[in-house]
Amino acid sequence: MSLPHIIARKAHSDGHTCLAFSSDGTHAFTGGSDCAVRVWKAAEGAEQEPGNATDAEQPVTTLAASDDCWLSGSEDGCVRRYIKDKDELHGNITEEAALAVRCIALNEQGTRLAVTSDNPSAKVIDMEDTLKLTTLYGHRHNVRRASWRPKSSILSTCASDGEIILWDLSGEEPMILHTLDGMIPSVTDPSAPEFLHDCSVIWHPSGEQFYVISRTHDVISISGKDWAQSGKFVDKEVAGTTTALAISPNGAYLATACQSTVYIWTTDKRQVIAKQSGTSGAVITQLAFSPKEHLIAWTDASGNFVRWREPIPSNLPSSIKRISPATTATSKSNSGAPQGVDLFDENNGLSLDDLEGFEELDDPTAGDEGGDGFNIDDADFVIDDVGGYLEDKPATSRGNVHGLVKEMVSITKAQPAFQPGATPFQGNKRYLAYNMLGVIETTRSEQEEYNLVSVDFFDKSARKSYHFNDTHKCHHAYLGERGALFASDTLVLYKPYGSWTTSQNDWTYSLKKTNTKVLGICAGGMTPSRSFKNDSDSDLMGFGNIVVATSEGHLIVLSGTGRERRIIALGGDFVTMVAGDEWVLVIYRPGATTIDGSQSLCYKLYHFDDLSVRQRDELPISKGHTLKWIGITQEGAPVIFDSSGLVHLVVKHRVPHHATWVCILDTNLLERRAGKDESYWPIGITGNTFMCLILKGRQEHPGFPRPLVQELPLRMPFNTQNEKEEEIERELLFKELAMESLDGDELTTDNILSKERAIDKELVVLIQGACKEDNINRAVELTKLLHNLQTFDIVAKIADFYHLVGFKEKVTVLKRIRENSEDRFEAAREKRRRWNKIDTRPQRLPDVDSNGTISKPKAFQDFGPPPAIYRPGLTRATPSVEGTKFSSPTSQPPSEDTWSDPLAPSTNAPSSEKRKRIDFEDVEMESQSDIGVPMPPPKQKTNPFARKPAAETNKNPFARKAGNKTILQSESFFEKVDAAETTPAKAKKKSNKEKDKPSEKKEGPRQQTLFGLFGANQNEGAKKGSTKRKTGLTPPPDEPESQASDITMADASQIETQPDGWEETQLIDDEV
Repeated sequence: MSLPHIIARKAHSDGHTCLAFSSDGTHAFTGGSDCAVRVWKAAEGAEQEPGNATDAEQPVTTLAASDDCWLSGSEDGCVRRYIKDKDELHGNITEEAALAVRCIALNEQGTRLAVTSDNPSAKVIDMEDTLKLTTLYGHRHNVRRASWRPKSSILSTCASDGEIILWDLSGEEPMILHTLDGMIPSVTDPSAPEFLHDCSVIWHPSGEQFYVISRTHDVISISGKDWAQSGKFVDKEVAGTTTALAISPNGAYLATACQSTVYIWTTDKRQVIAKQSGTSGAVITQLAFSPKEHLIAWTDASGNFVRWREPIPSNLPSSIKRISPATTATSKSNSGAPQGVDLFDENNGLSLDDLEGFEELDDPTAGDEGGDGFNIDDADFVIDDVGGYLEDKPATSRGNVHGLVKEMVSITKAQPAFQPGATPFQGNKRYLAYNMLGVIETTRSEQEEYNLVSVDFFDKSARKSYHFNDTHKCHHAYLGERGALFASDTLVLYKPYGSWTTSQNDWTYSLKKTNTKVLGICAGGMTPSRSFKNDSDSDLMGFGNIVVATSEGHLIVLSGTGRERRIIALGGDFVTMVAGDEWVLVIYRPGATTIDGSQSLCYKLYHFDDLSVRQRDELPISKGHTLKWIGITQEGAPVIFDSSGLVHLVVKHRVPHHATWVCILDTNLLERRAGKDESYWPIGITGNTFMCLILKGRQEHPGFPRPLVQELPLRMPFNTQNEKEEEIERELLFKELAMESLDGDELTTDNILSKERAIDKELVVLIQGACKEDNINRAVELTKLLHNLQTFDIVAKIADFYHLVGFKEKVTVLKRIRENSEDRFEAAREKRRRWNKIDTRPQRLPDVDSNGTISKPKAFQDFGPPPAIYRPGLTRATPSVEGTKFSSPTSQPPSEDTWSDPLAPSTNAPSSEKRKRIDFEDVEMESQSDIGVPMPPPKQKTNPFARKPAAETNKNPFARKAGNKTILQSESFFEKVDAAETTPAKAKKKSNKEKDKPSEKKEGPRQQTLFGLFGANQNEGAKKGSTKRKTGLTPPPDEPESQASDITMADASQIETQPDGWEETQLIDDEV
């Protein structure tokens, strides 16, 4: 499998870093301010686990390697020797008392070692006899760097004042050959950022010249003959401070680092041929070419170790093969060979294999002469090193040699699945789980038939520690509240906690598919109320819930006894997970990583009761960083820790789809980290304390013996300088988490009440400060955060003390509002109940007939949901009308819609004649209680002739006297009129006298009901001028009167003309 062109890995913490290759190029060594040295295999990618040499007590500043060992120097003043390509310490070479070692340099033969420190003198030590040393005196300031001239005994040293001294160590006594004063930048302060820059003298492999960074931050070349400047490396694209240099093994190329970008130059023409950007904003502190491979490596101030494979364009000579010194400065020959290289010189070490890069290029004209490609012996063959004649390879190079810039695309490597609290093997031991409950360790046995697993609990009064022989060789483990869970690739082993035995309730679960593997496990359950050693409550609470993540993208949920509950499709690549008492939080990657360094991680929170997704969102991990740990706080909230040193907490995780990530700690801002380079291995969070293990330097995992657990205070990374405000907000956050963890009918706890009192005390202090600064708005804002009513009185006294009358009134109003409002604990409890309430499924209401009955389906023919209970009060009201013999069979009661709008047009409009009568007639309606519907709105018109109500409203002044004839009984006057119109009466026979009289148009009397009577004088005039007639209809003698009053005729001026055939249906007496 081919490695990418760019291999980057976080190797050390921020600060100074150093780099060296082994003499055979198979290993690379990196050191940093984390007091550790990483041993890397050059042939492996970024996923490898490097060796760790952590013997230094202070930051490692320099590295060197020879054929039989490698060396390291650190600020503790020691130079240590290690076994070749291993992290095993062989011994110390020398010790500088209380002086930091700045540089170590081995000569080409590996027999002499030059050591510089914070001292004006340098030392040269014999590697065969370390007691033999030579001290070099001549600098006025501390010596920063040293380097040997190839194949000679000349040593160059660089001091902090910018002075370079060339020493001749061929004799018994050292001799100064030449001094170059003010050649390089002067940096005397070790804490200055420029002090990290490389000021070494970089010798050409031929020894004829060397390269340094000048005071103007340009790269210059110095001749080895007269020690004068012979050239300068300048390019318009290169701008900024040069921080590191490196020369290729054959001397054909020079690599320079300008801040975070690497440029490759040709040493003969001093032109840029390629460049590569490193970590943005990270200053590169050291560069190195591999002595045996086409590889450039560097380390930066952010602790990154980056390897650039194939940095030289393929159409240029190799950076490894030796080049003849005689042809270095010659121009390009007629054969087209690259400048400085004699392709056919027997002494230059080049062969036809060196032209492999040229042959592999796709030449569109190759093979035209017979199809056998080109022949190197052909006199007409010309090597095209310009790049215009040959077709460029994709993603390799563009343009010509002089303007060539090589660009690489780095794809973000996806973070693999991991188990929280687990470490890789360190020797024959590793940690399988490490959390607030305890530790699970595994040790490889010598027979390699099983592993010895040890389960150790911190609280031994609640659970008993034990160990067992693991024949399954499990590499996953999880310590839960109800049991310990183990897993291999295809098998899951659960050991619930028992009284004094751990095998009584053990069970296993196996995956059937051979190609499916277990990627992660977790075990959730309620915290026990008593010790498992005594009378355990596990029988009532069960053994919790088990979740297994597989390589097929499934989550297998099992009960605590091994019963399979559900197989859930995750919808992405599993990364890790953690389980609480009632939920499991799963981290996964729904898609691919992004090109800008984002892992694109998301999470889902499943509830154990119904396995529903209560929360889902993206993880708050910045680009270029990965997830390091996931756990649970003491309050039961999920928490994560990433490679950037940030700790995030989930707030409102119990409220469905309302969770929010809150940053509660930035380990980079801890006070204890000032002046140190250390990292942290999280274990858990208890209250306001971050429980972790301190790792020295860039040590990524805790080692053995087990280190002590450290407690670090939580500090929200606020930008404000007021620590009290940060403390109050943090306490409010954790008080809110404690309120969310309440269950059932709990209103509050003593812990919550004590937190509220403590918060109120701190708020009072801030309110007093705001009043002192006359910041009333801030004081009111803080007053609203108070919890107890008694505290409002204290704030009112503060307002009196500072004579803030307006503020005191606002405090009084806020207190009154708090007293009149609902109890906050009860409101919070009701809110929690609404969160956990599950709405019932809505039911379909049955159909109701017009008569009010429910239509019931036939048996075995209705497959819908059951009908709802019939509630008469919810049905639509229908008015009922009592029918008579005169009523129309098609008459319908007025609709409710017409009653609701008096101006709405009627659908059944009466005739014109009937409409005229309606204007002057009033219908005697039944009461509302009789018809069961509300009365229609009253008429808009009022009768101007209506009689004012008398004292006795029930008595009609126009009632018929006793003994007089009564009118015919009727239900309603309008019904009588309708009956007369629908059934016309037979015409009477006229007498002879009547025949002789001219026909006159008869006019019917204009009548009024009781509610619209005329005045008394009008009634008398109407009686005198009216024609009195009688009909043949007489009422039955025993029938009661239908009305309480007579109906009189109006005067002639108010009588309407009636149509022919009209007949009066009521009896009119002659005497009134």
